[in-house]
Amino acid sequence: MKQTCLLLAAFAICLTAGAQTRYLDEVFSDVTVTSDIQYGTNITVITALQGQPPAPQPLVLDLYEPAGDTETDRPLLLYFHTGNFLPIYVNGSPQGTKTDSTAVEICTRYAKMGYVVASVDYRLGWNPTAATQSERTLQLIQAAYRGVQDSRTAVRFFRKSVAEDNDPYGIDTGKIGMIGEGTGGYITLAAAGISDYNDIIFDDMGAPISKFFYDPGDGSSIPMVVEAIHGDPEAITDGYAPAGIFGPDPVQLCIANHTGYSSDFDFQMNLGGALGDLNWLDEGDIPMVSVQCPHDPYAPYETAVLIVPTTNEPVVEVSGAYDVHEEINGYATNNNAVFADADIEDPHAAVNNGWDGLFPVFNSYVDGAPTEPFDSSPWQWFNEDVVAAVDANNGTNILATQLTLNPTMGEAEAMFWIDQIMDYNTPRMGLALGTLTEGQINSQGVRYIDEVFAEVEVTEGVVYGNNVTVIPALQGMPPAPEDLLCDIYEPAGDTQTDRPLILYFHTGNFLPQYVNGSAVGNRDDSCAVAICTEFAKKGYVVASIDYRLGWNPTAATQSERTLQLIQAAYRGVQDSRTAVRFFRKSAQDDGNPYGISGNKVAMFGEGTGGYITLASAGISSYNDIIFDDMGAPITKFFYDPGDGSSIPMVVESIHGNPDATNDAFAPASAGGFQLCIANHVNYANGDPISSDFDFQMNLGGALGDLNWLDEGDVPTVSFQGPHDQFAPYTTGVLIVPTTNEPVVEVSGAYDIHSEINGYTNNNNAVFAEIGLPDPAVAYGNQGWDGLFPVLNNYVDGAPTEPFDGAPWQWWDVATTEFVDGLNGTNIAATQLTLNPTMGPAEAAFWIDEIAAYTAPRLAVSIGVAELGPGCTDDTACNYSALATTDDGSCEYADEGFDCDGNSLVVPGCTDVIACNYDGFATEDDGSCDYMETTLPTGAENVWLVGLTLTGTPNEALAGGCEADGGVNPNVAVNGVFLGDGTGGPLVMSNVTDPTGGLLSDLVTLASATPVGMCGGQFTVNLLGNVLTLAEQNGVWRTIVPVLGPQYLWAAPLSSFTPGCGDPTACGFTSPCDISLLCDYTDTDGDGLLDCQEVPGCDDPTADNYNPDATDPGPCNFNGCINPEAVNYDSAANTDDGSCQFEIVFRVNASNIDVAGFIDIAGSFNGWGDPATEMTEMGYGVWQATLILGVGSYEFKYRNGGTWEEISGSCTDGGYSNRQLSVVDSPMILDAVCYGECDLCAGCTDPFSAGYSPFAGEDDGSCGGAVVPGCTYADADNYNAAATVDDGSCEISGTSACPTDLDGDGATAVGDLLLLLGSFGQPCSN
Repeated sequence: MKQTCLLLAAFAICLTAGAQTRYLDEVFSDVTVTSDIQYGTNITVITALQGQPPAPQPLVLDLYEPAGDTETDRPLLLYFHTGNFLPIYVNGSPQGTKTDSTAVEICTRYAKMGYVVASVDYRLGWNPTAATQSERTLQLIQAAYRGVQDSRTAVRFFRKSVAEDNDPYGIDTGKIGMIGEGTGGYITLAAAGISDYNDIIFDDMGAPISKFFYDPGDGSSIPMVVEAIHGDPEAITDGYAPAGIFGPDPVQLCIANHTGYSSDFDFQMNLGGALGDLNWLDEGDIPMVSVQCPHDPYAPYETAVLIVPTTNEPVVEVSGAYDVHEEINGYATNNNAVFADADIEDPHAAVNNGWDGLFPVFNSYVDGAPTEPFDSSPWQWFNEDVVAAVDANNGTNILATQLTLNPTMGEAEAMFWIDQIMDYNTPRMGLALGTLTEGQINSQGVRYIDEVFAEVEVTEGVVYGNNVTVIPALQGMPPAPEDLLCDIYEPAGDTQTDRPLILYFHTGNFLPQYVNGSAVGNRDDSCAVAICTEFAKKGYVVASIDYRLGWNPTAATQSERTLQLIQAAYRGVQDSRTAVRFFRKSAQDDGNPYGISGNKVAMFGEGTGGYITLASAGISSYNDIIFDDMGAPITKFFYDPGDGSSIPMVVESIHGNPDATNDAFAPASAGGFQLCIANHVNYANGDPISSDFDFQMNLGGALGDLNWLDEGDVPTVSFQGPHDQFAPYTTGVLIVPTTNEPVVEVSGAYDIHSEINGYTNNNNAVFAEIGLPDPAVAYGNQGWDGLFPVLNNYVDGAPTEPFDGAPWQWWDVATTEFVDGLNGTNIAATQLTLNPTMGPAEAAFWIDEIAAYTAPRLAVSIGVAELGPGCTDDTACNYSALATTDDGSCEYADEGFDCDGNSLVVPGCTDVIACNYDGFATEDDGSCDYMETTLPTGAENVWLVGLTLTGTPNEALAGGCEADGGVNPNVAVNGVFLGDGTGGPLVMSNVTDPTGGLLSDLVTLASATPVGMCGGQFTVNLLGNVLTLAEQNGVWRTIVPVLGPQYLWAAPLSSFTPGCGDPTACGFTSPCDISLLCDYTDTDGDGLLDCQEVPGCDDPTADNYNPDATDPGPCNFNGCINPEAVNYDSAANTDDGSCQFEIVFRVNASNIDVAGFIDIAGSFNGWGDPATEMTEMGYGVWQATLILGVGSYEFKYRNGGTWEEISGSCTDGGYSNRQLSVVDSPMILDAVCYGECDLCAGCTDPFSAGYSPFAGEDDGSCGGAVVPGCTYADADNYNAAATVDDGSCEISGTSACPTDLDGDGATAVGDLLLLLGSFGQPCSN
């Protein structure tokens, strides 16, 4: 019985299929037996033992076949009975023919399991009473040799019957096994081990095996079996005894039978026999099972001398089951690996040393010892009355002897042991012959309903066609052909070759994985692999299909997005139908390499694949796409190309027909590129290949338009979440998952099933109207069998994970995070936010639900399941998915346990935010660990938690920091995460609000929100909603808003640059810097921060008046404050650098001839624009006074307008200009010599005539003594002899105040003005 236990909410549902498995169970109630079929002829020595020459003997068998079987390719078993190579009764036993009770029972049972079984008689004859052990060994070895020949003759007989006689017995010659009981076990063990004649008599090193040689009496040593005499081990050569052995002429001892065919077989089961020698075994021999009593007194369990049962005489050393299996388990590769390494139980492992295949028979053992030491074959029984009659006729005591050896002999004891032998051997033989799989052995389910195979074989990358992809066109290149690939899943070890086919189409939004914003989108997605594997284990051939991708979901308009998506879906439909034709063609034209039935084809579509399969199931022709049922255009599938017209979004002549059986090209104006390549149009015989299929399962997809459905379409099963955010459950606009942009109106599962249930003849009638239980009624499918509403994580009628529309999907988080790291994306965090409970546990639950619901409906729809009465209660252990009426047979598990007796309580961590969350756990065991991370935690690591502000009344507080996913760290609460995460979830401690109360609600929330830190993930349970925060630049942020437009974010303090983020504080750097360095000092307590206080002059008349001054400061009145300056300002208190000073320039021109005048030019007067004239002041010295400010100047003197030429220390060395530096005081320059830097030489003696006060060095020019006096000629006291005026001149009539020029009685400004006005004018006489 197969039992699939599913956990639904808080109770267990066990699905059990009450059917049996061929080759494992007795699936037939009766057998037919054809007796005495002659399988060959060979020479018996029985006559020779009776004193007559050896003679030919027909070799016969009884053939057992399952009655009513229609299979014609069945495995064959050859059964060889016991009997000590002597006729029945002659051997001292009532056993010894092909009709022994044990032989008939075992042959019948295996025939009822579906095998063809032959109970084989073989040649008998030897003399167990021969005088010597050597003679007894000689005769027994020859008898066993004849048995081996006959066993191999039987194998070839059946192979020949298949090749030459039209297979009258319906056998598969590639699956042949032998079963040998007692003496038959000696035969089958030898037949399995002996590879050729020499293998019998020589050991593995090539040395003779001495026990098989004997002295014929002349001292020599010859083999006990001679190939030329006895024939080869196959009996495909004639053999003759030499003349003189049985008479004067050679006597034939072996007749060749059925030459030209192989004698090989594939499995051997030994029931109480032994092996002539361990050298006959080799690594690589066929698998074998041995059943033997350790106490067997006649056939040793280990290696010892064989005893003749009737005489107790020793014969030859042989090896029993224990040593046989020790040998094969010592090989590098165990001959029994096919079942020893399989996942099947070995109930005798505790007593067989772990050597799977060895069954020690402890019959009637007490305290480790047999109470019937001579009963080594408890599986044998016989009719006591018949044996008693034989004893009476022959004067023998066979019955009494046998009952003494086996007092408990009888049918009951024998059946007990035969049951055990069958239970042990059958699965191992099935694995060895390839008639069973581990799954069938362990499950024993119904094919196509249950997983009857343990493993699948996957052929990857099979090319099913070639067509044009537009992916290059989206990258600016022409469309190009691409191979269409699929992976094919087949049940491993399956022998059927006419199996239904499922085509599986993955999800992915018609875009490549990751480009589509998702971790799925390939034919090897986890969900695709799981569902394909599950249905392959049920016996289907399943192909996971890749189809052409490509469209632009970011196109500017909804019409353009619809155009591109419809064309992408159209290509998907073409590829789906191409795949159907590929497999049909392979079956008919290519030898059916995948073993499929071309008239049993189904499609499964997941997500985007569901759009494909729904459309492929509904669309009957090109016009069916664009016109409704009344023939009117379906306007959403038409568009305006820009000229005001309306054309279909798909054009058959451009994009090809829906089957992709014609070539098609874009118009020349659009490049003329080929857009469709015809694939698999016809069979080799020219007949067209159909694209039709028989069943469709939609897993989360939707239908382009309900007009595509018609009464009579294929049966449909749909799984969809009523809350699906992207594919509407009823009819609505499809939303692009990555952009949330609208595309086109489509119809989801609810409206699809509403439509087909409205037809006069429901398309799903094949399963909806036959009485199958429909568990989805409880989920609200309106009684529309085939519709399964996916109520994932619903509480009180609402989904707790509203964005999870596909709970059957899962993917590897580490791989996706790696991709995110390479590409700078947040796919992992985004998808985990949409589906926090994503993982293999949740997915496995839903995949089990999907398979359990789909399997019976699919099987019924394509005609591979038989219906009938059974248990219809899906909570029962023996629930039958194919039961149409309840027969009262339901059986239930004990409360708290599943149907296998396993507790329904699965301890583990049940909190989804924990790092060790176990989706399979049903009871939390306190093991949750919430911190397995490299993220900084502990008291020394402060974390910030905030809500984004964009779109809220507080948006201004964002400070421009929220661009590109950033945040303002200064508008956040802060706290620490303490603990190691083992005692419960992390919760923020010591939470404070530095904003002064703006975030008081967030303080409360942060202090109570459980947190898990796992790897690089930051996950929270926010008011019952599990949210994963994605990291970008050291900040973790939710993918979806959590409060209106606000996103929750968290980050360690270390993620931000220390600074001052408060524009109102002292030290402000940037609003996006964390405010660790702000200064809020207010020393004087006036409410203004120190950095905000502005000291300054509050006098509006001051030159430094500051209207923004907050504190009084010094006032500046600018001006010249140097009293020596000509522009000294006594009211000024701040020197403004404006002071100007009298600078007296003097030049001594006594060394030159003055050309009329001397002037001065320099940087102070524009170098002579105009030049400043100088006044002669005596002694040859010319003087001019200029008013100059502080600074450096250059200048030169000119003589009559000609520049002086000068060089020396007083110049700048460039243009030979004189240098002047004015500091803050008046200056009188030395009267340097014209054209020179130094004073002119002259008379320096003030008391000598010719004295010059401006002379530098004395040049000896001084004259006589100085005569002081008045030197003014017009003076009254003029002294002509005076050489120096001493100021004594007197002039008559002069005013007492000679400086009163204007005669106003005072020397004042007016006098100065008169003087200045005539200054420089020559005096007239």
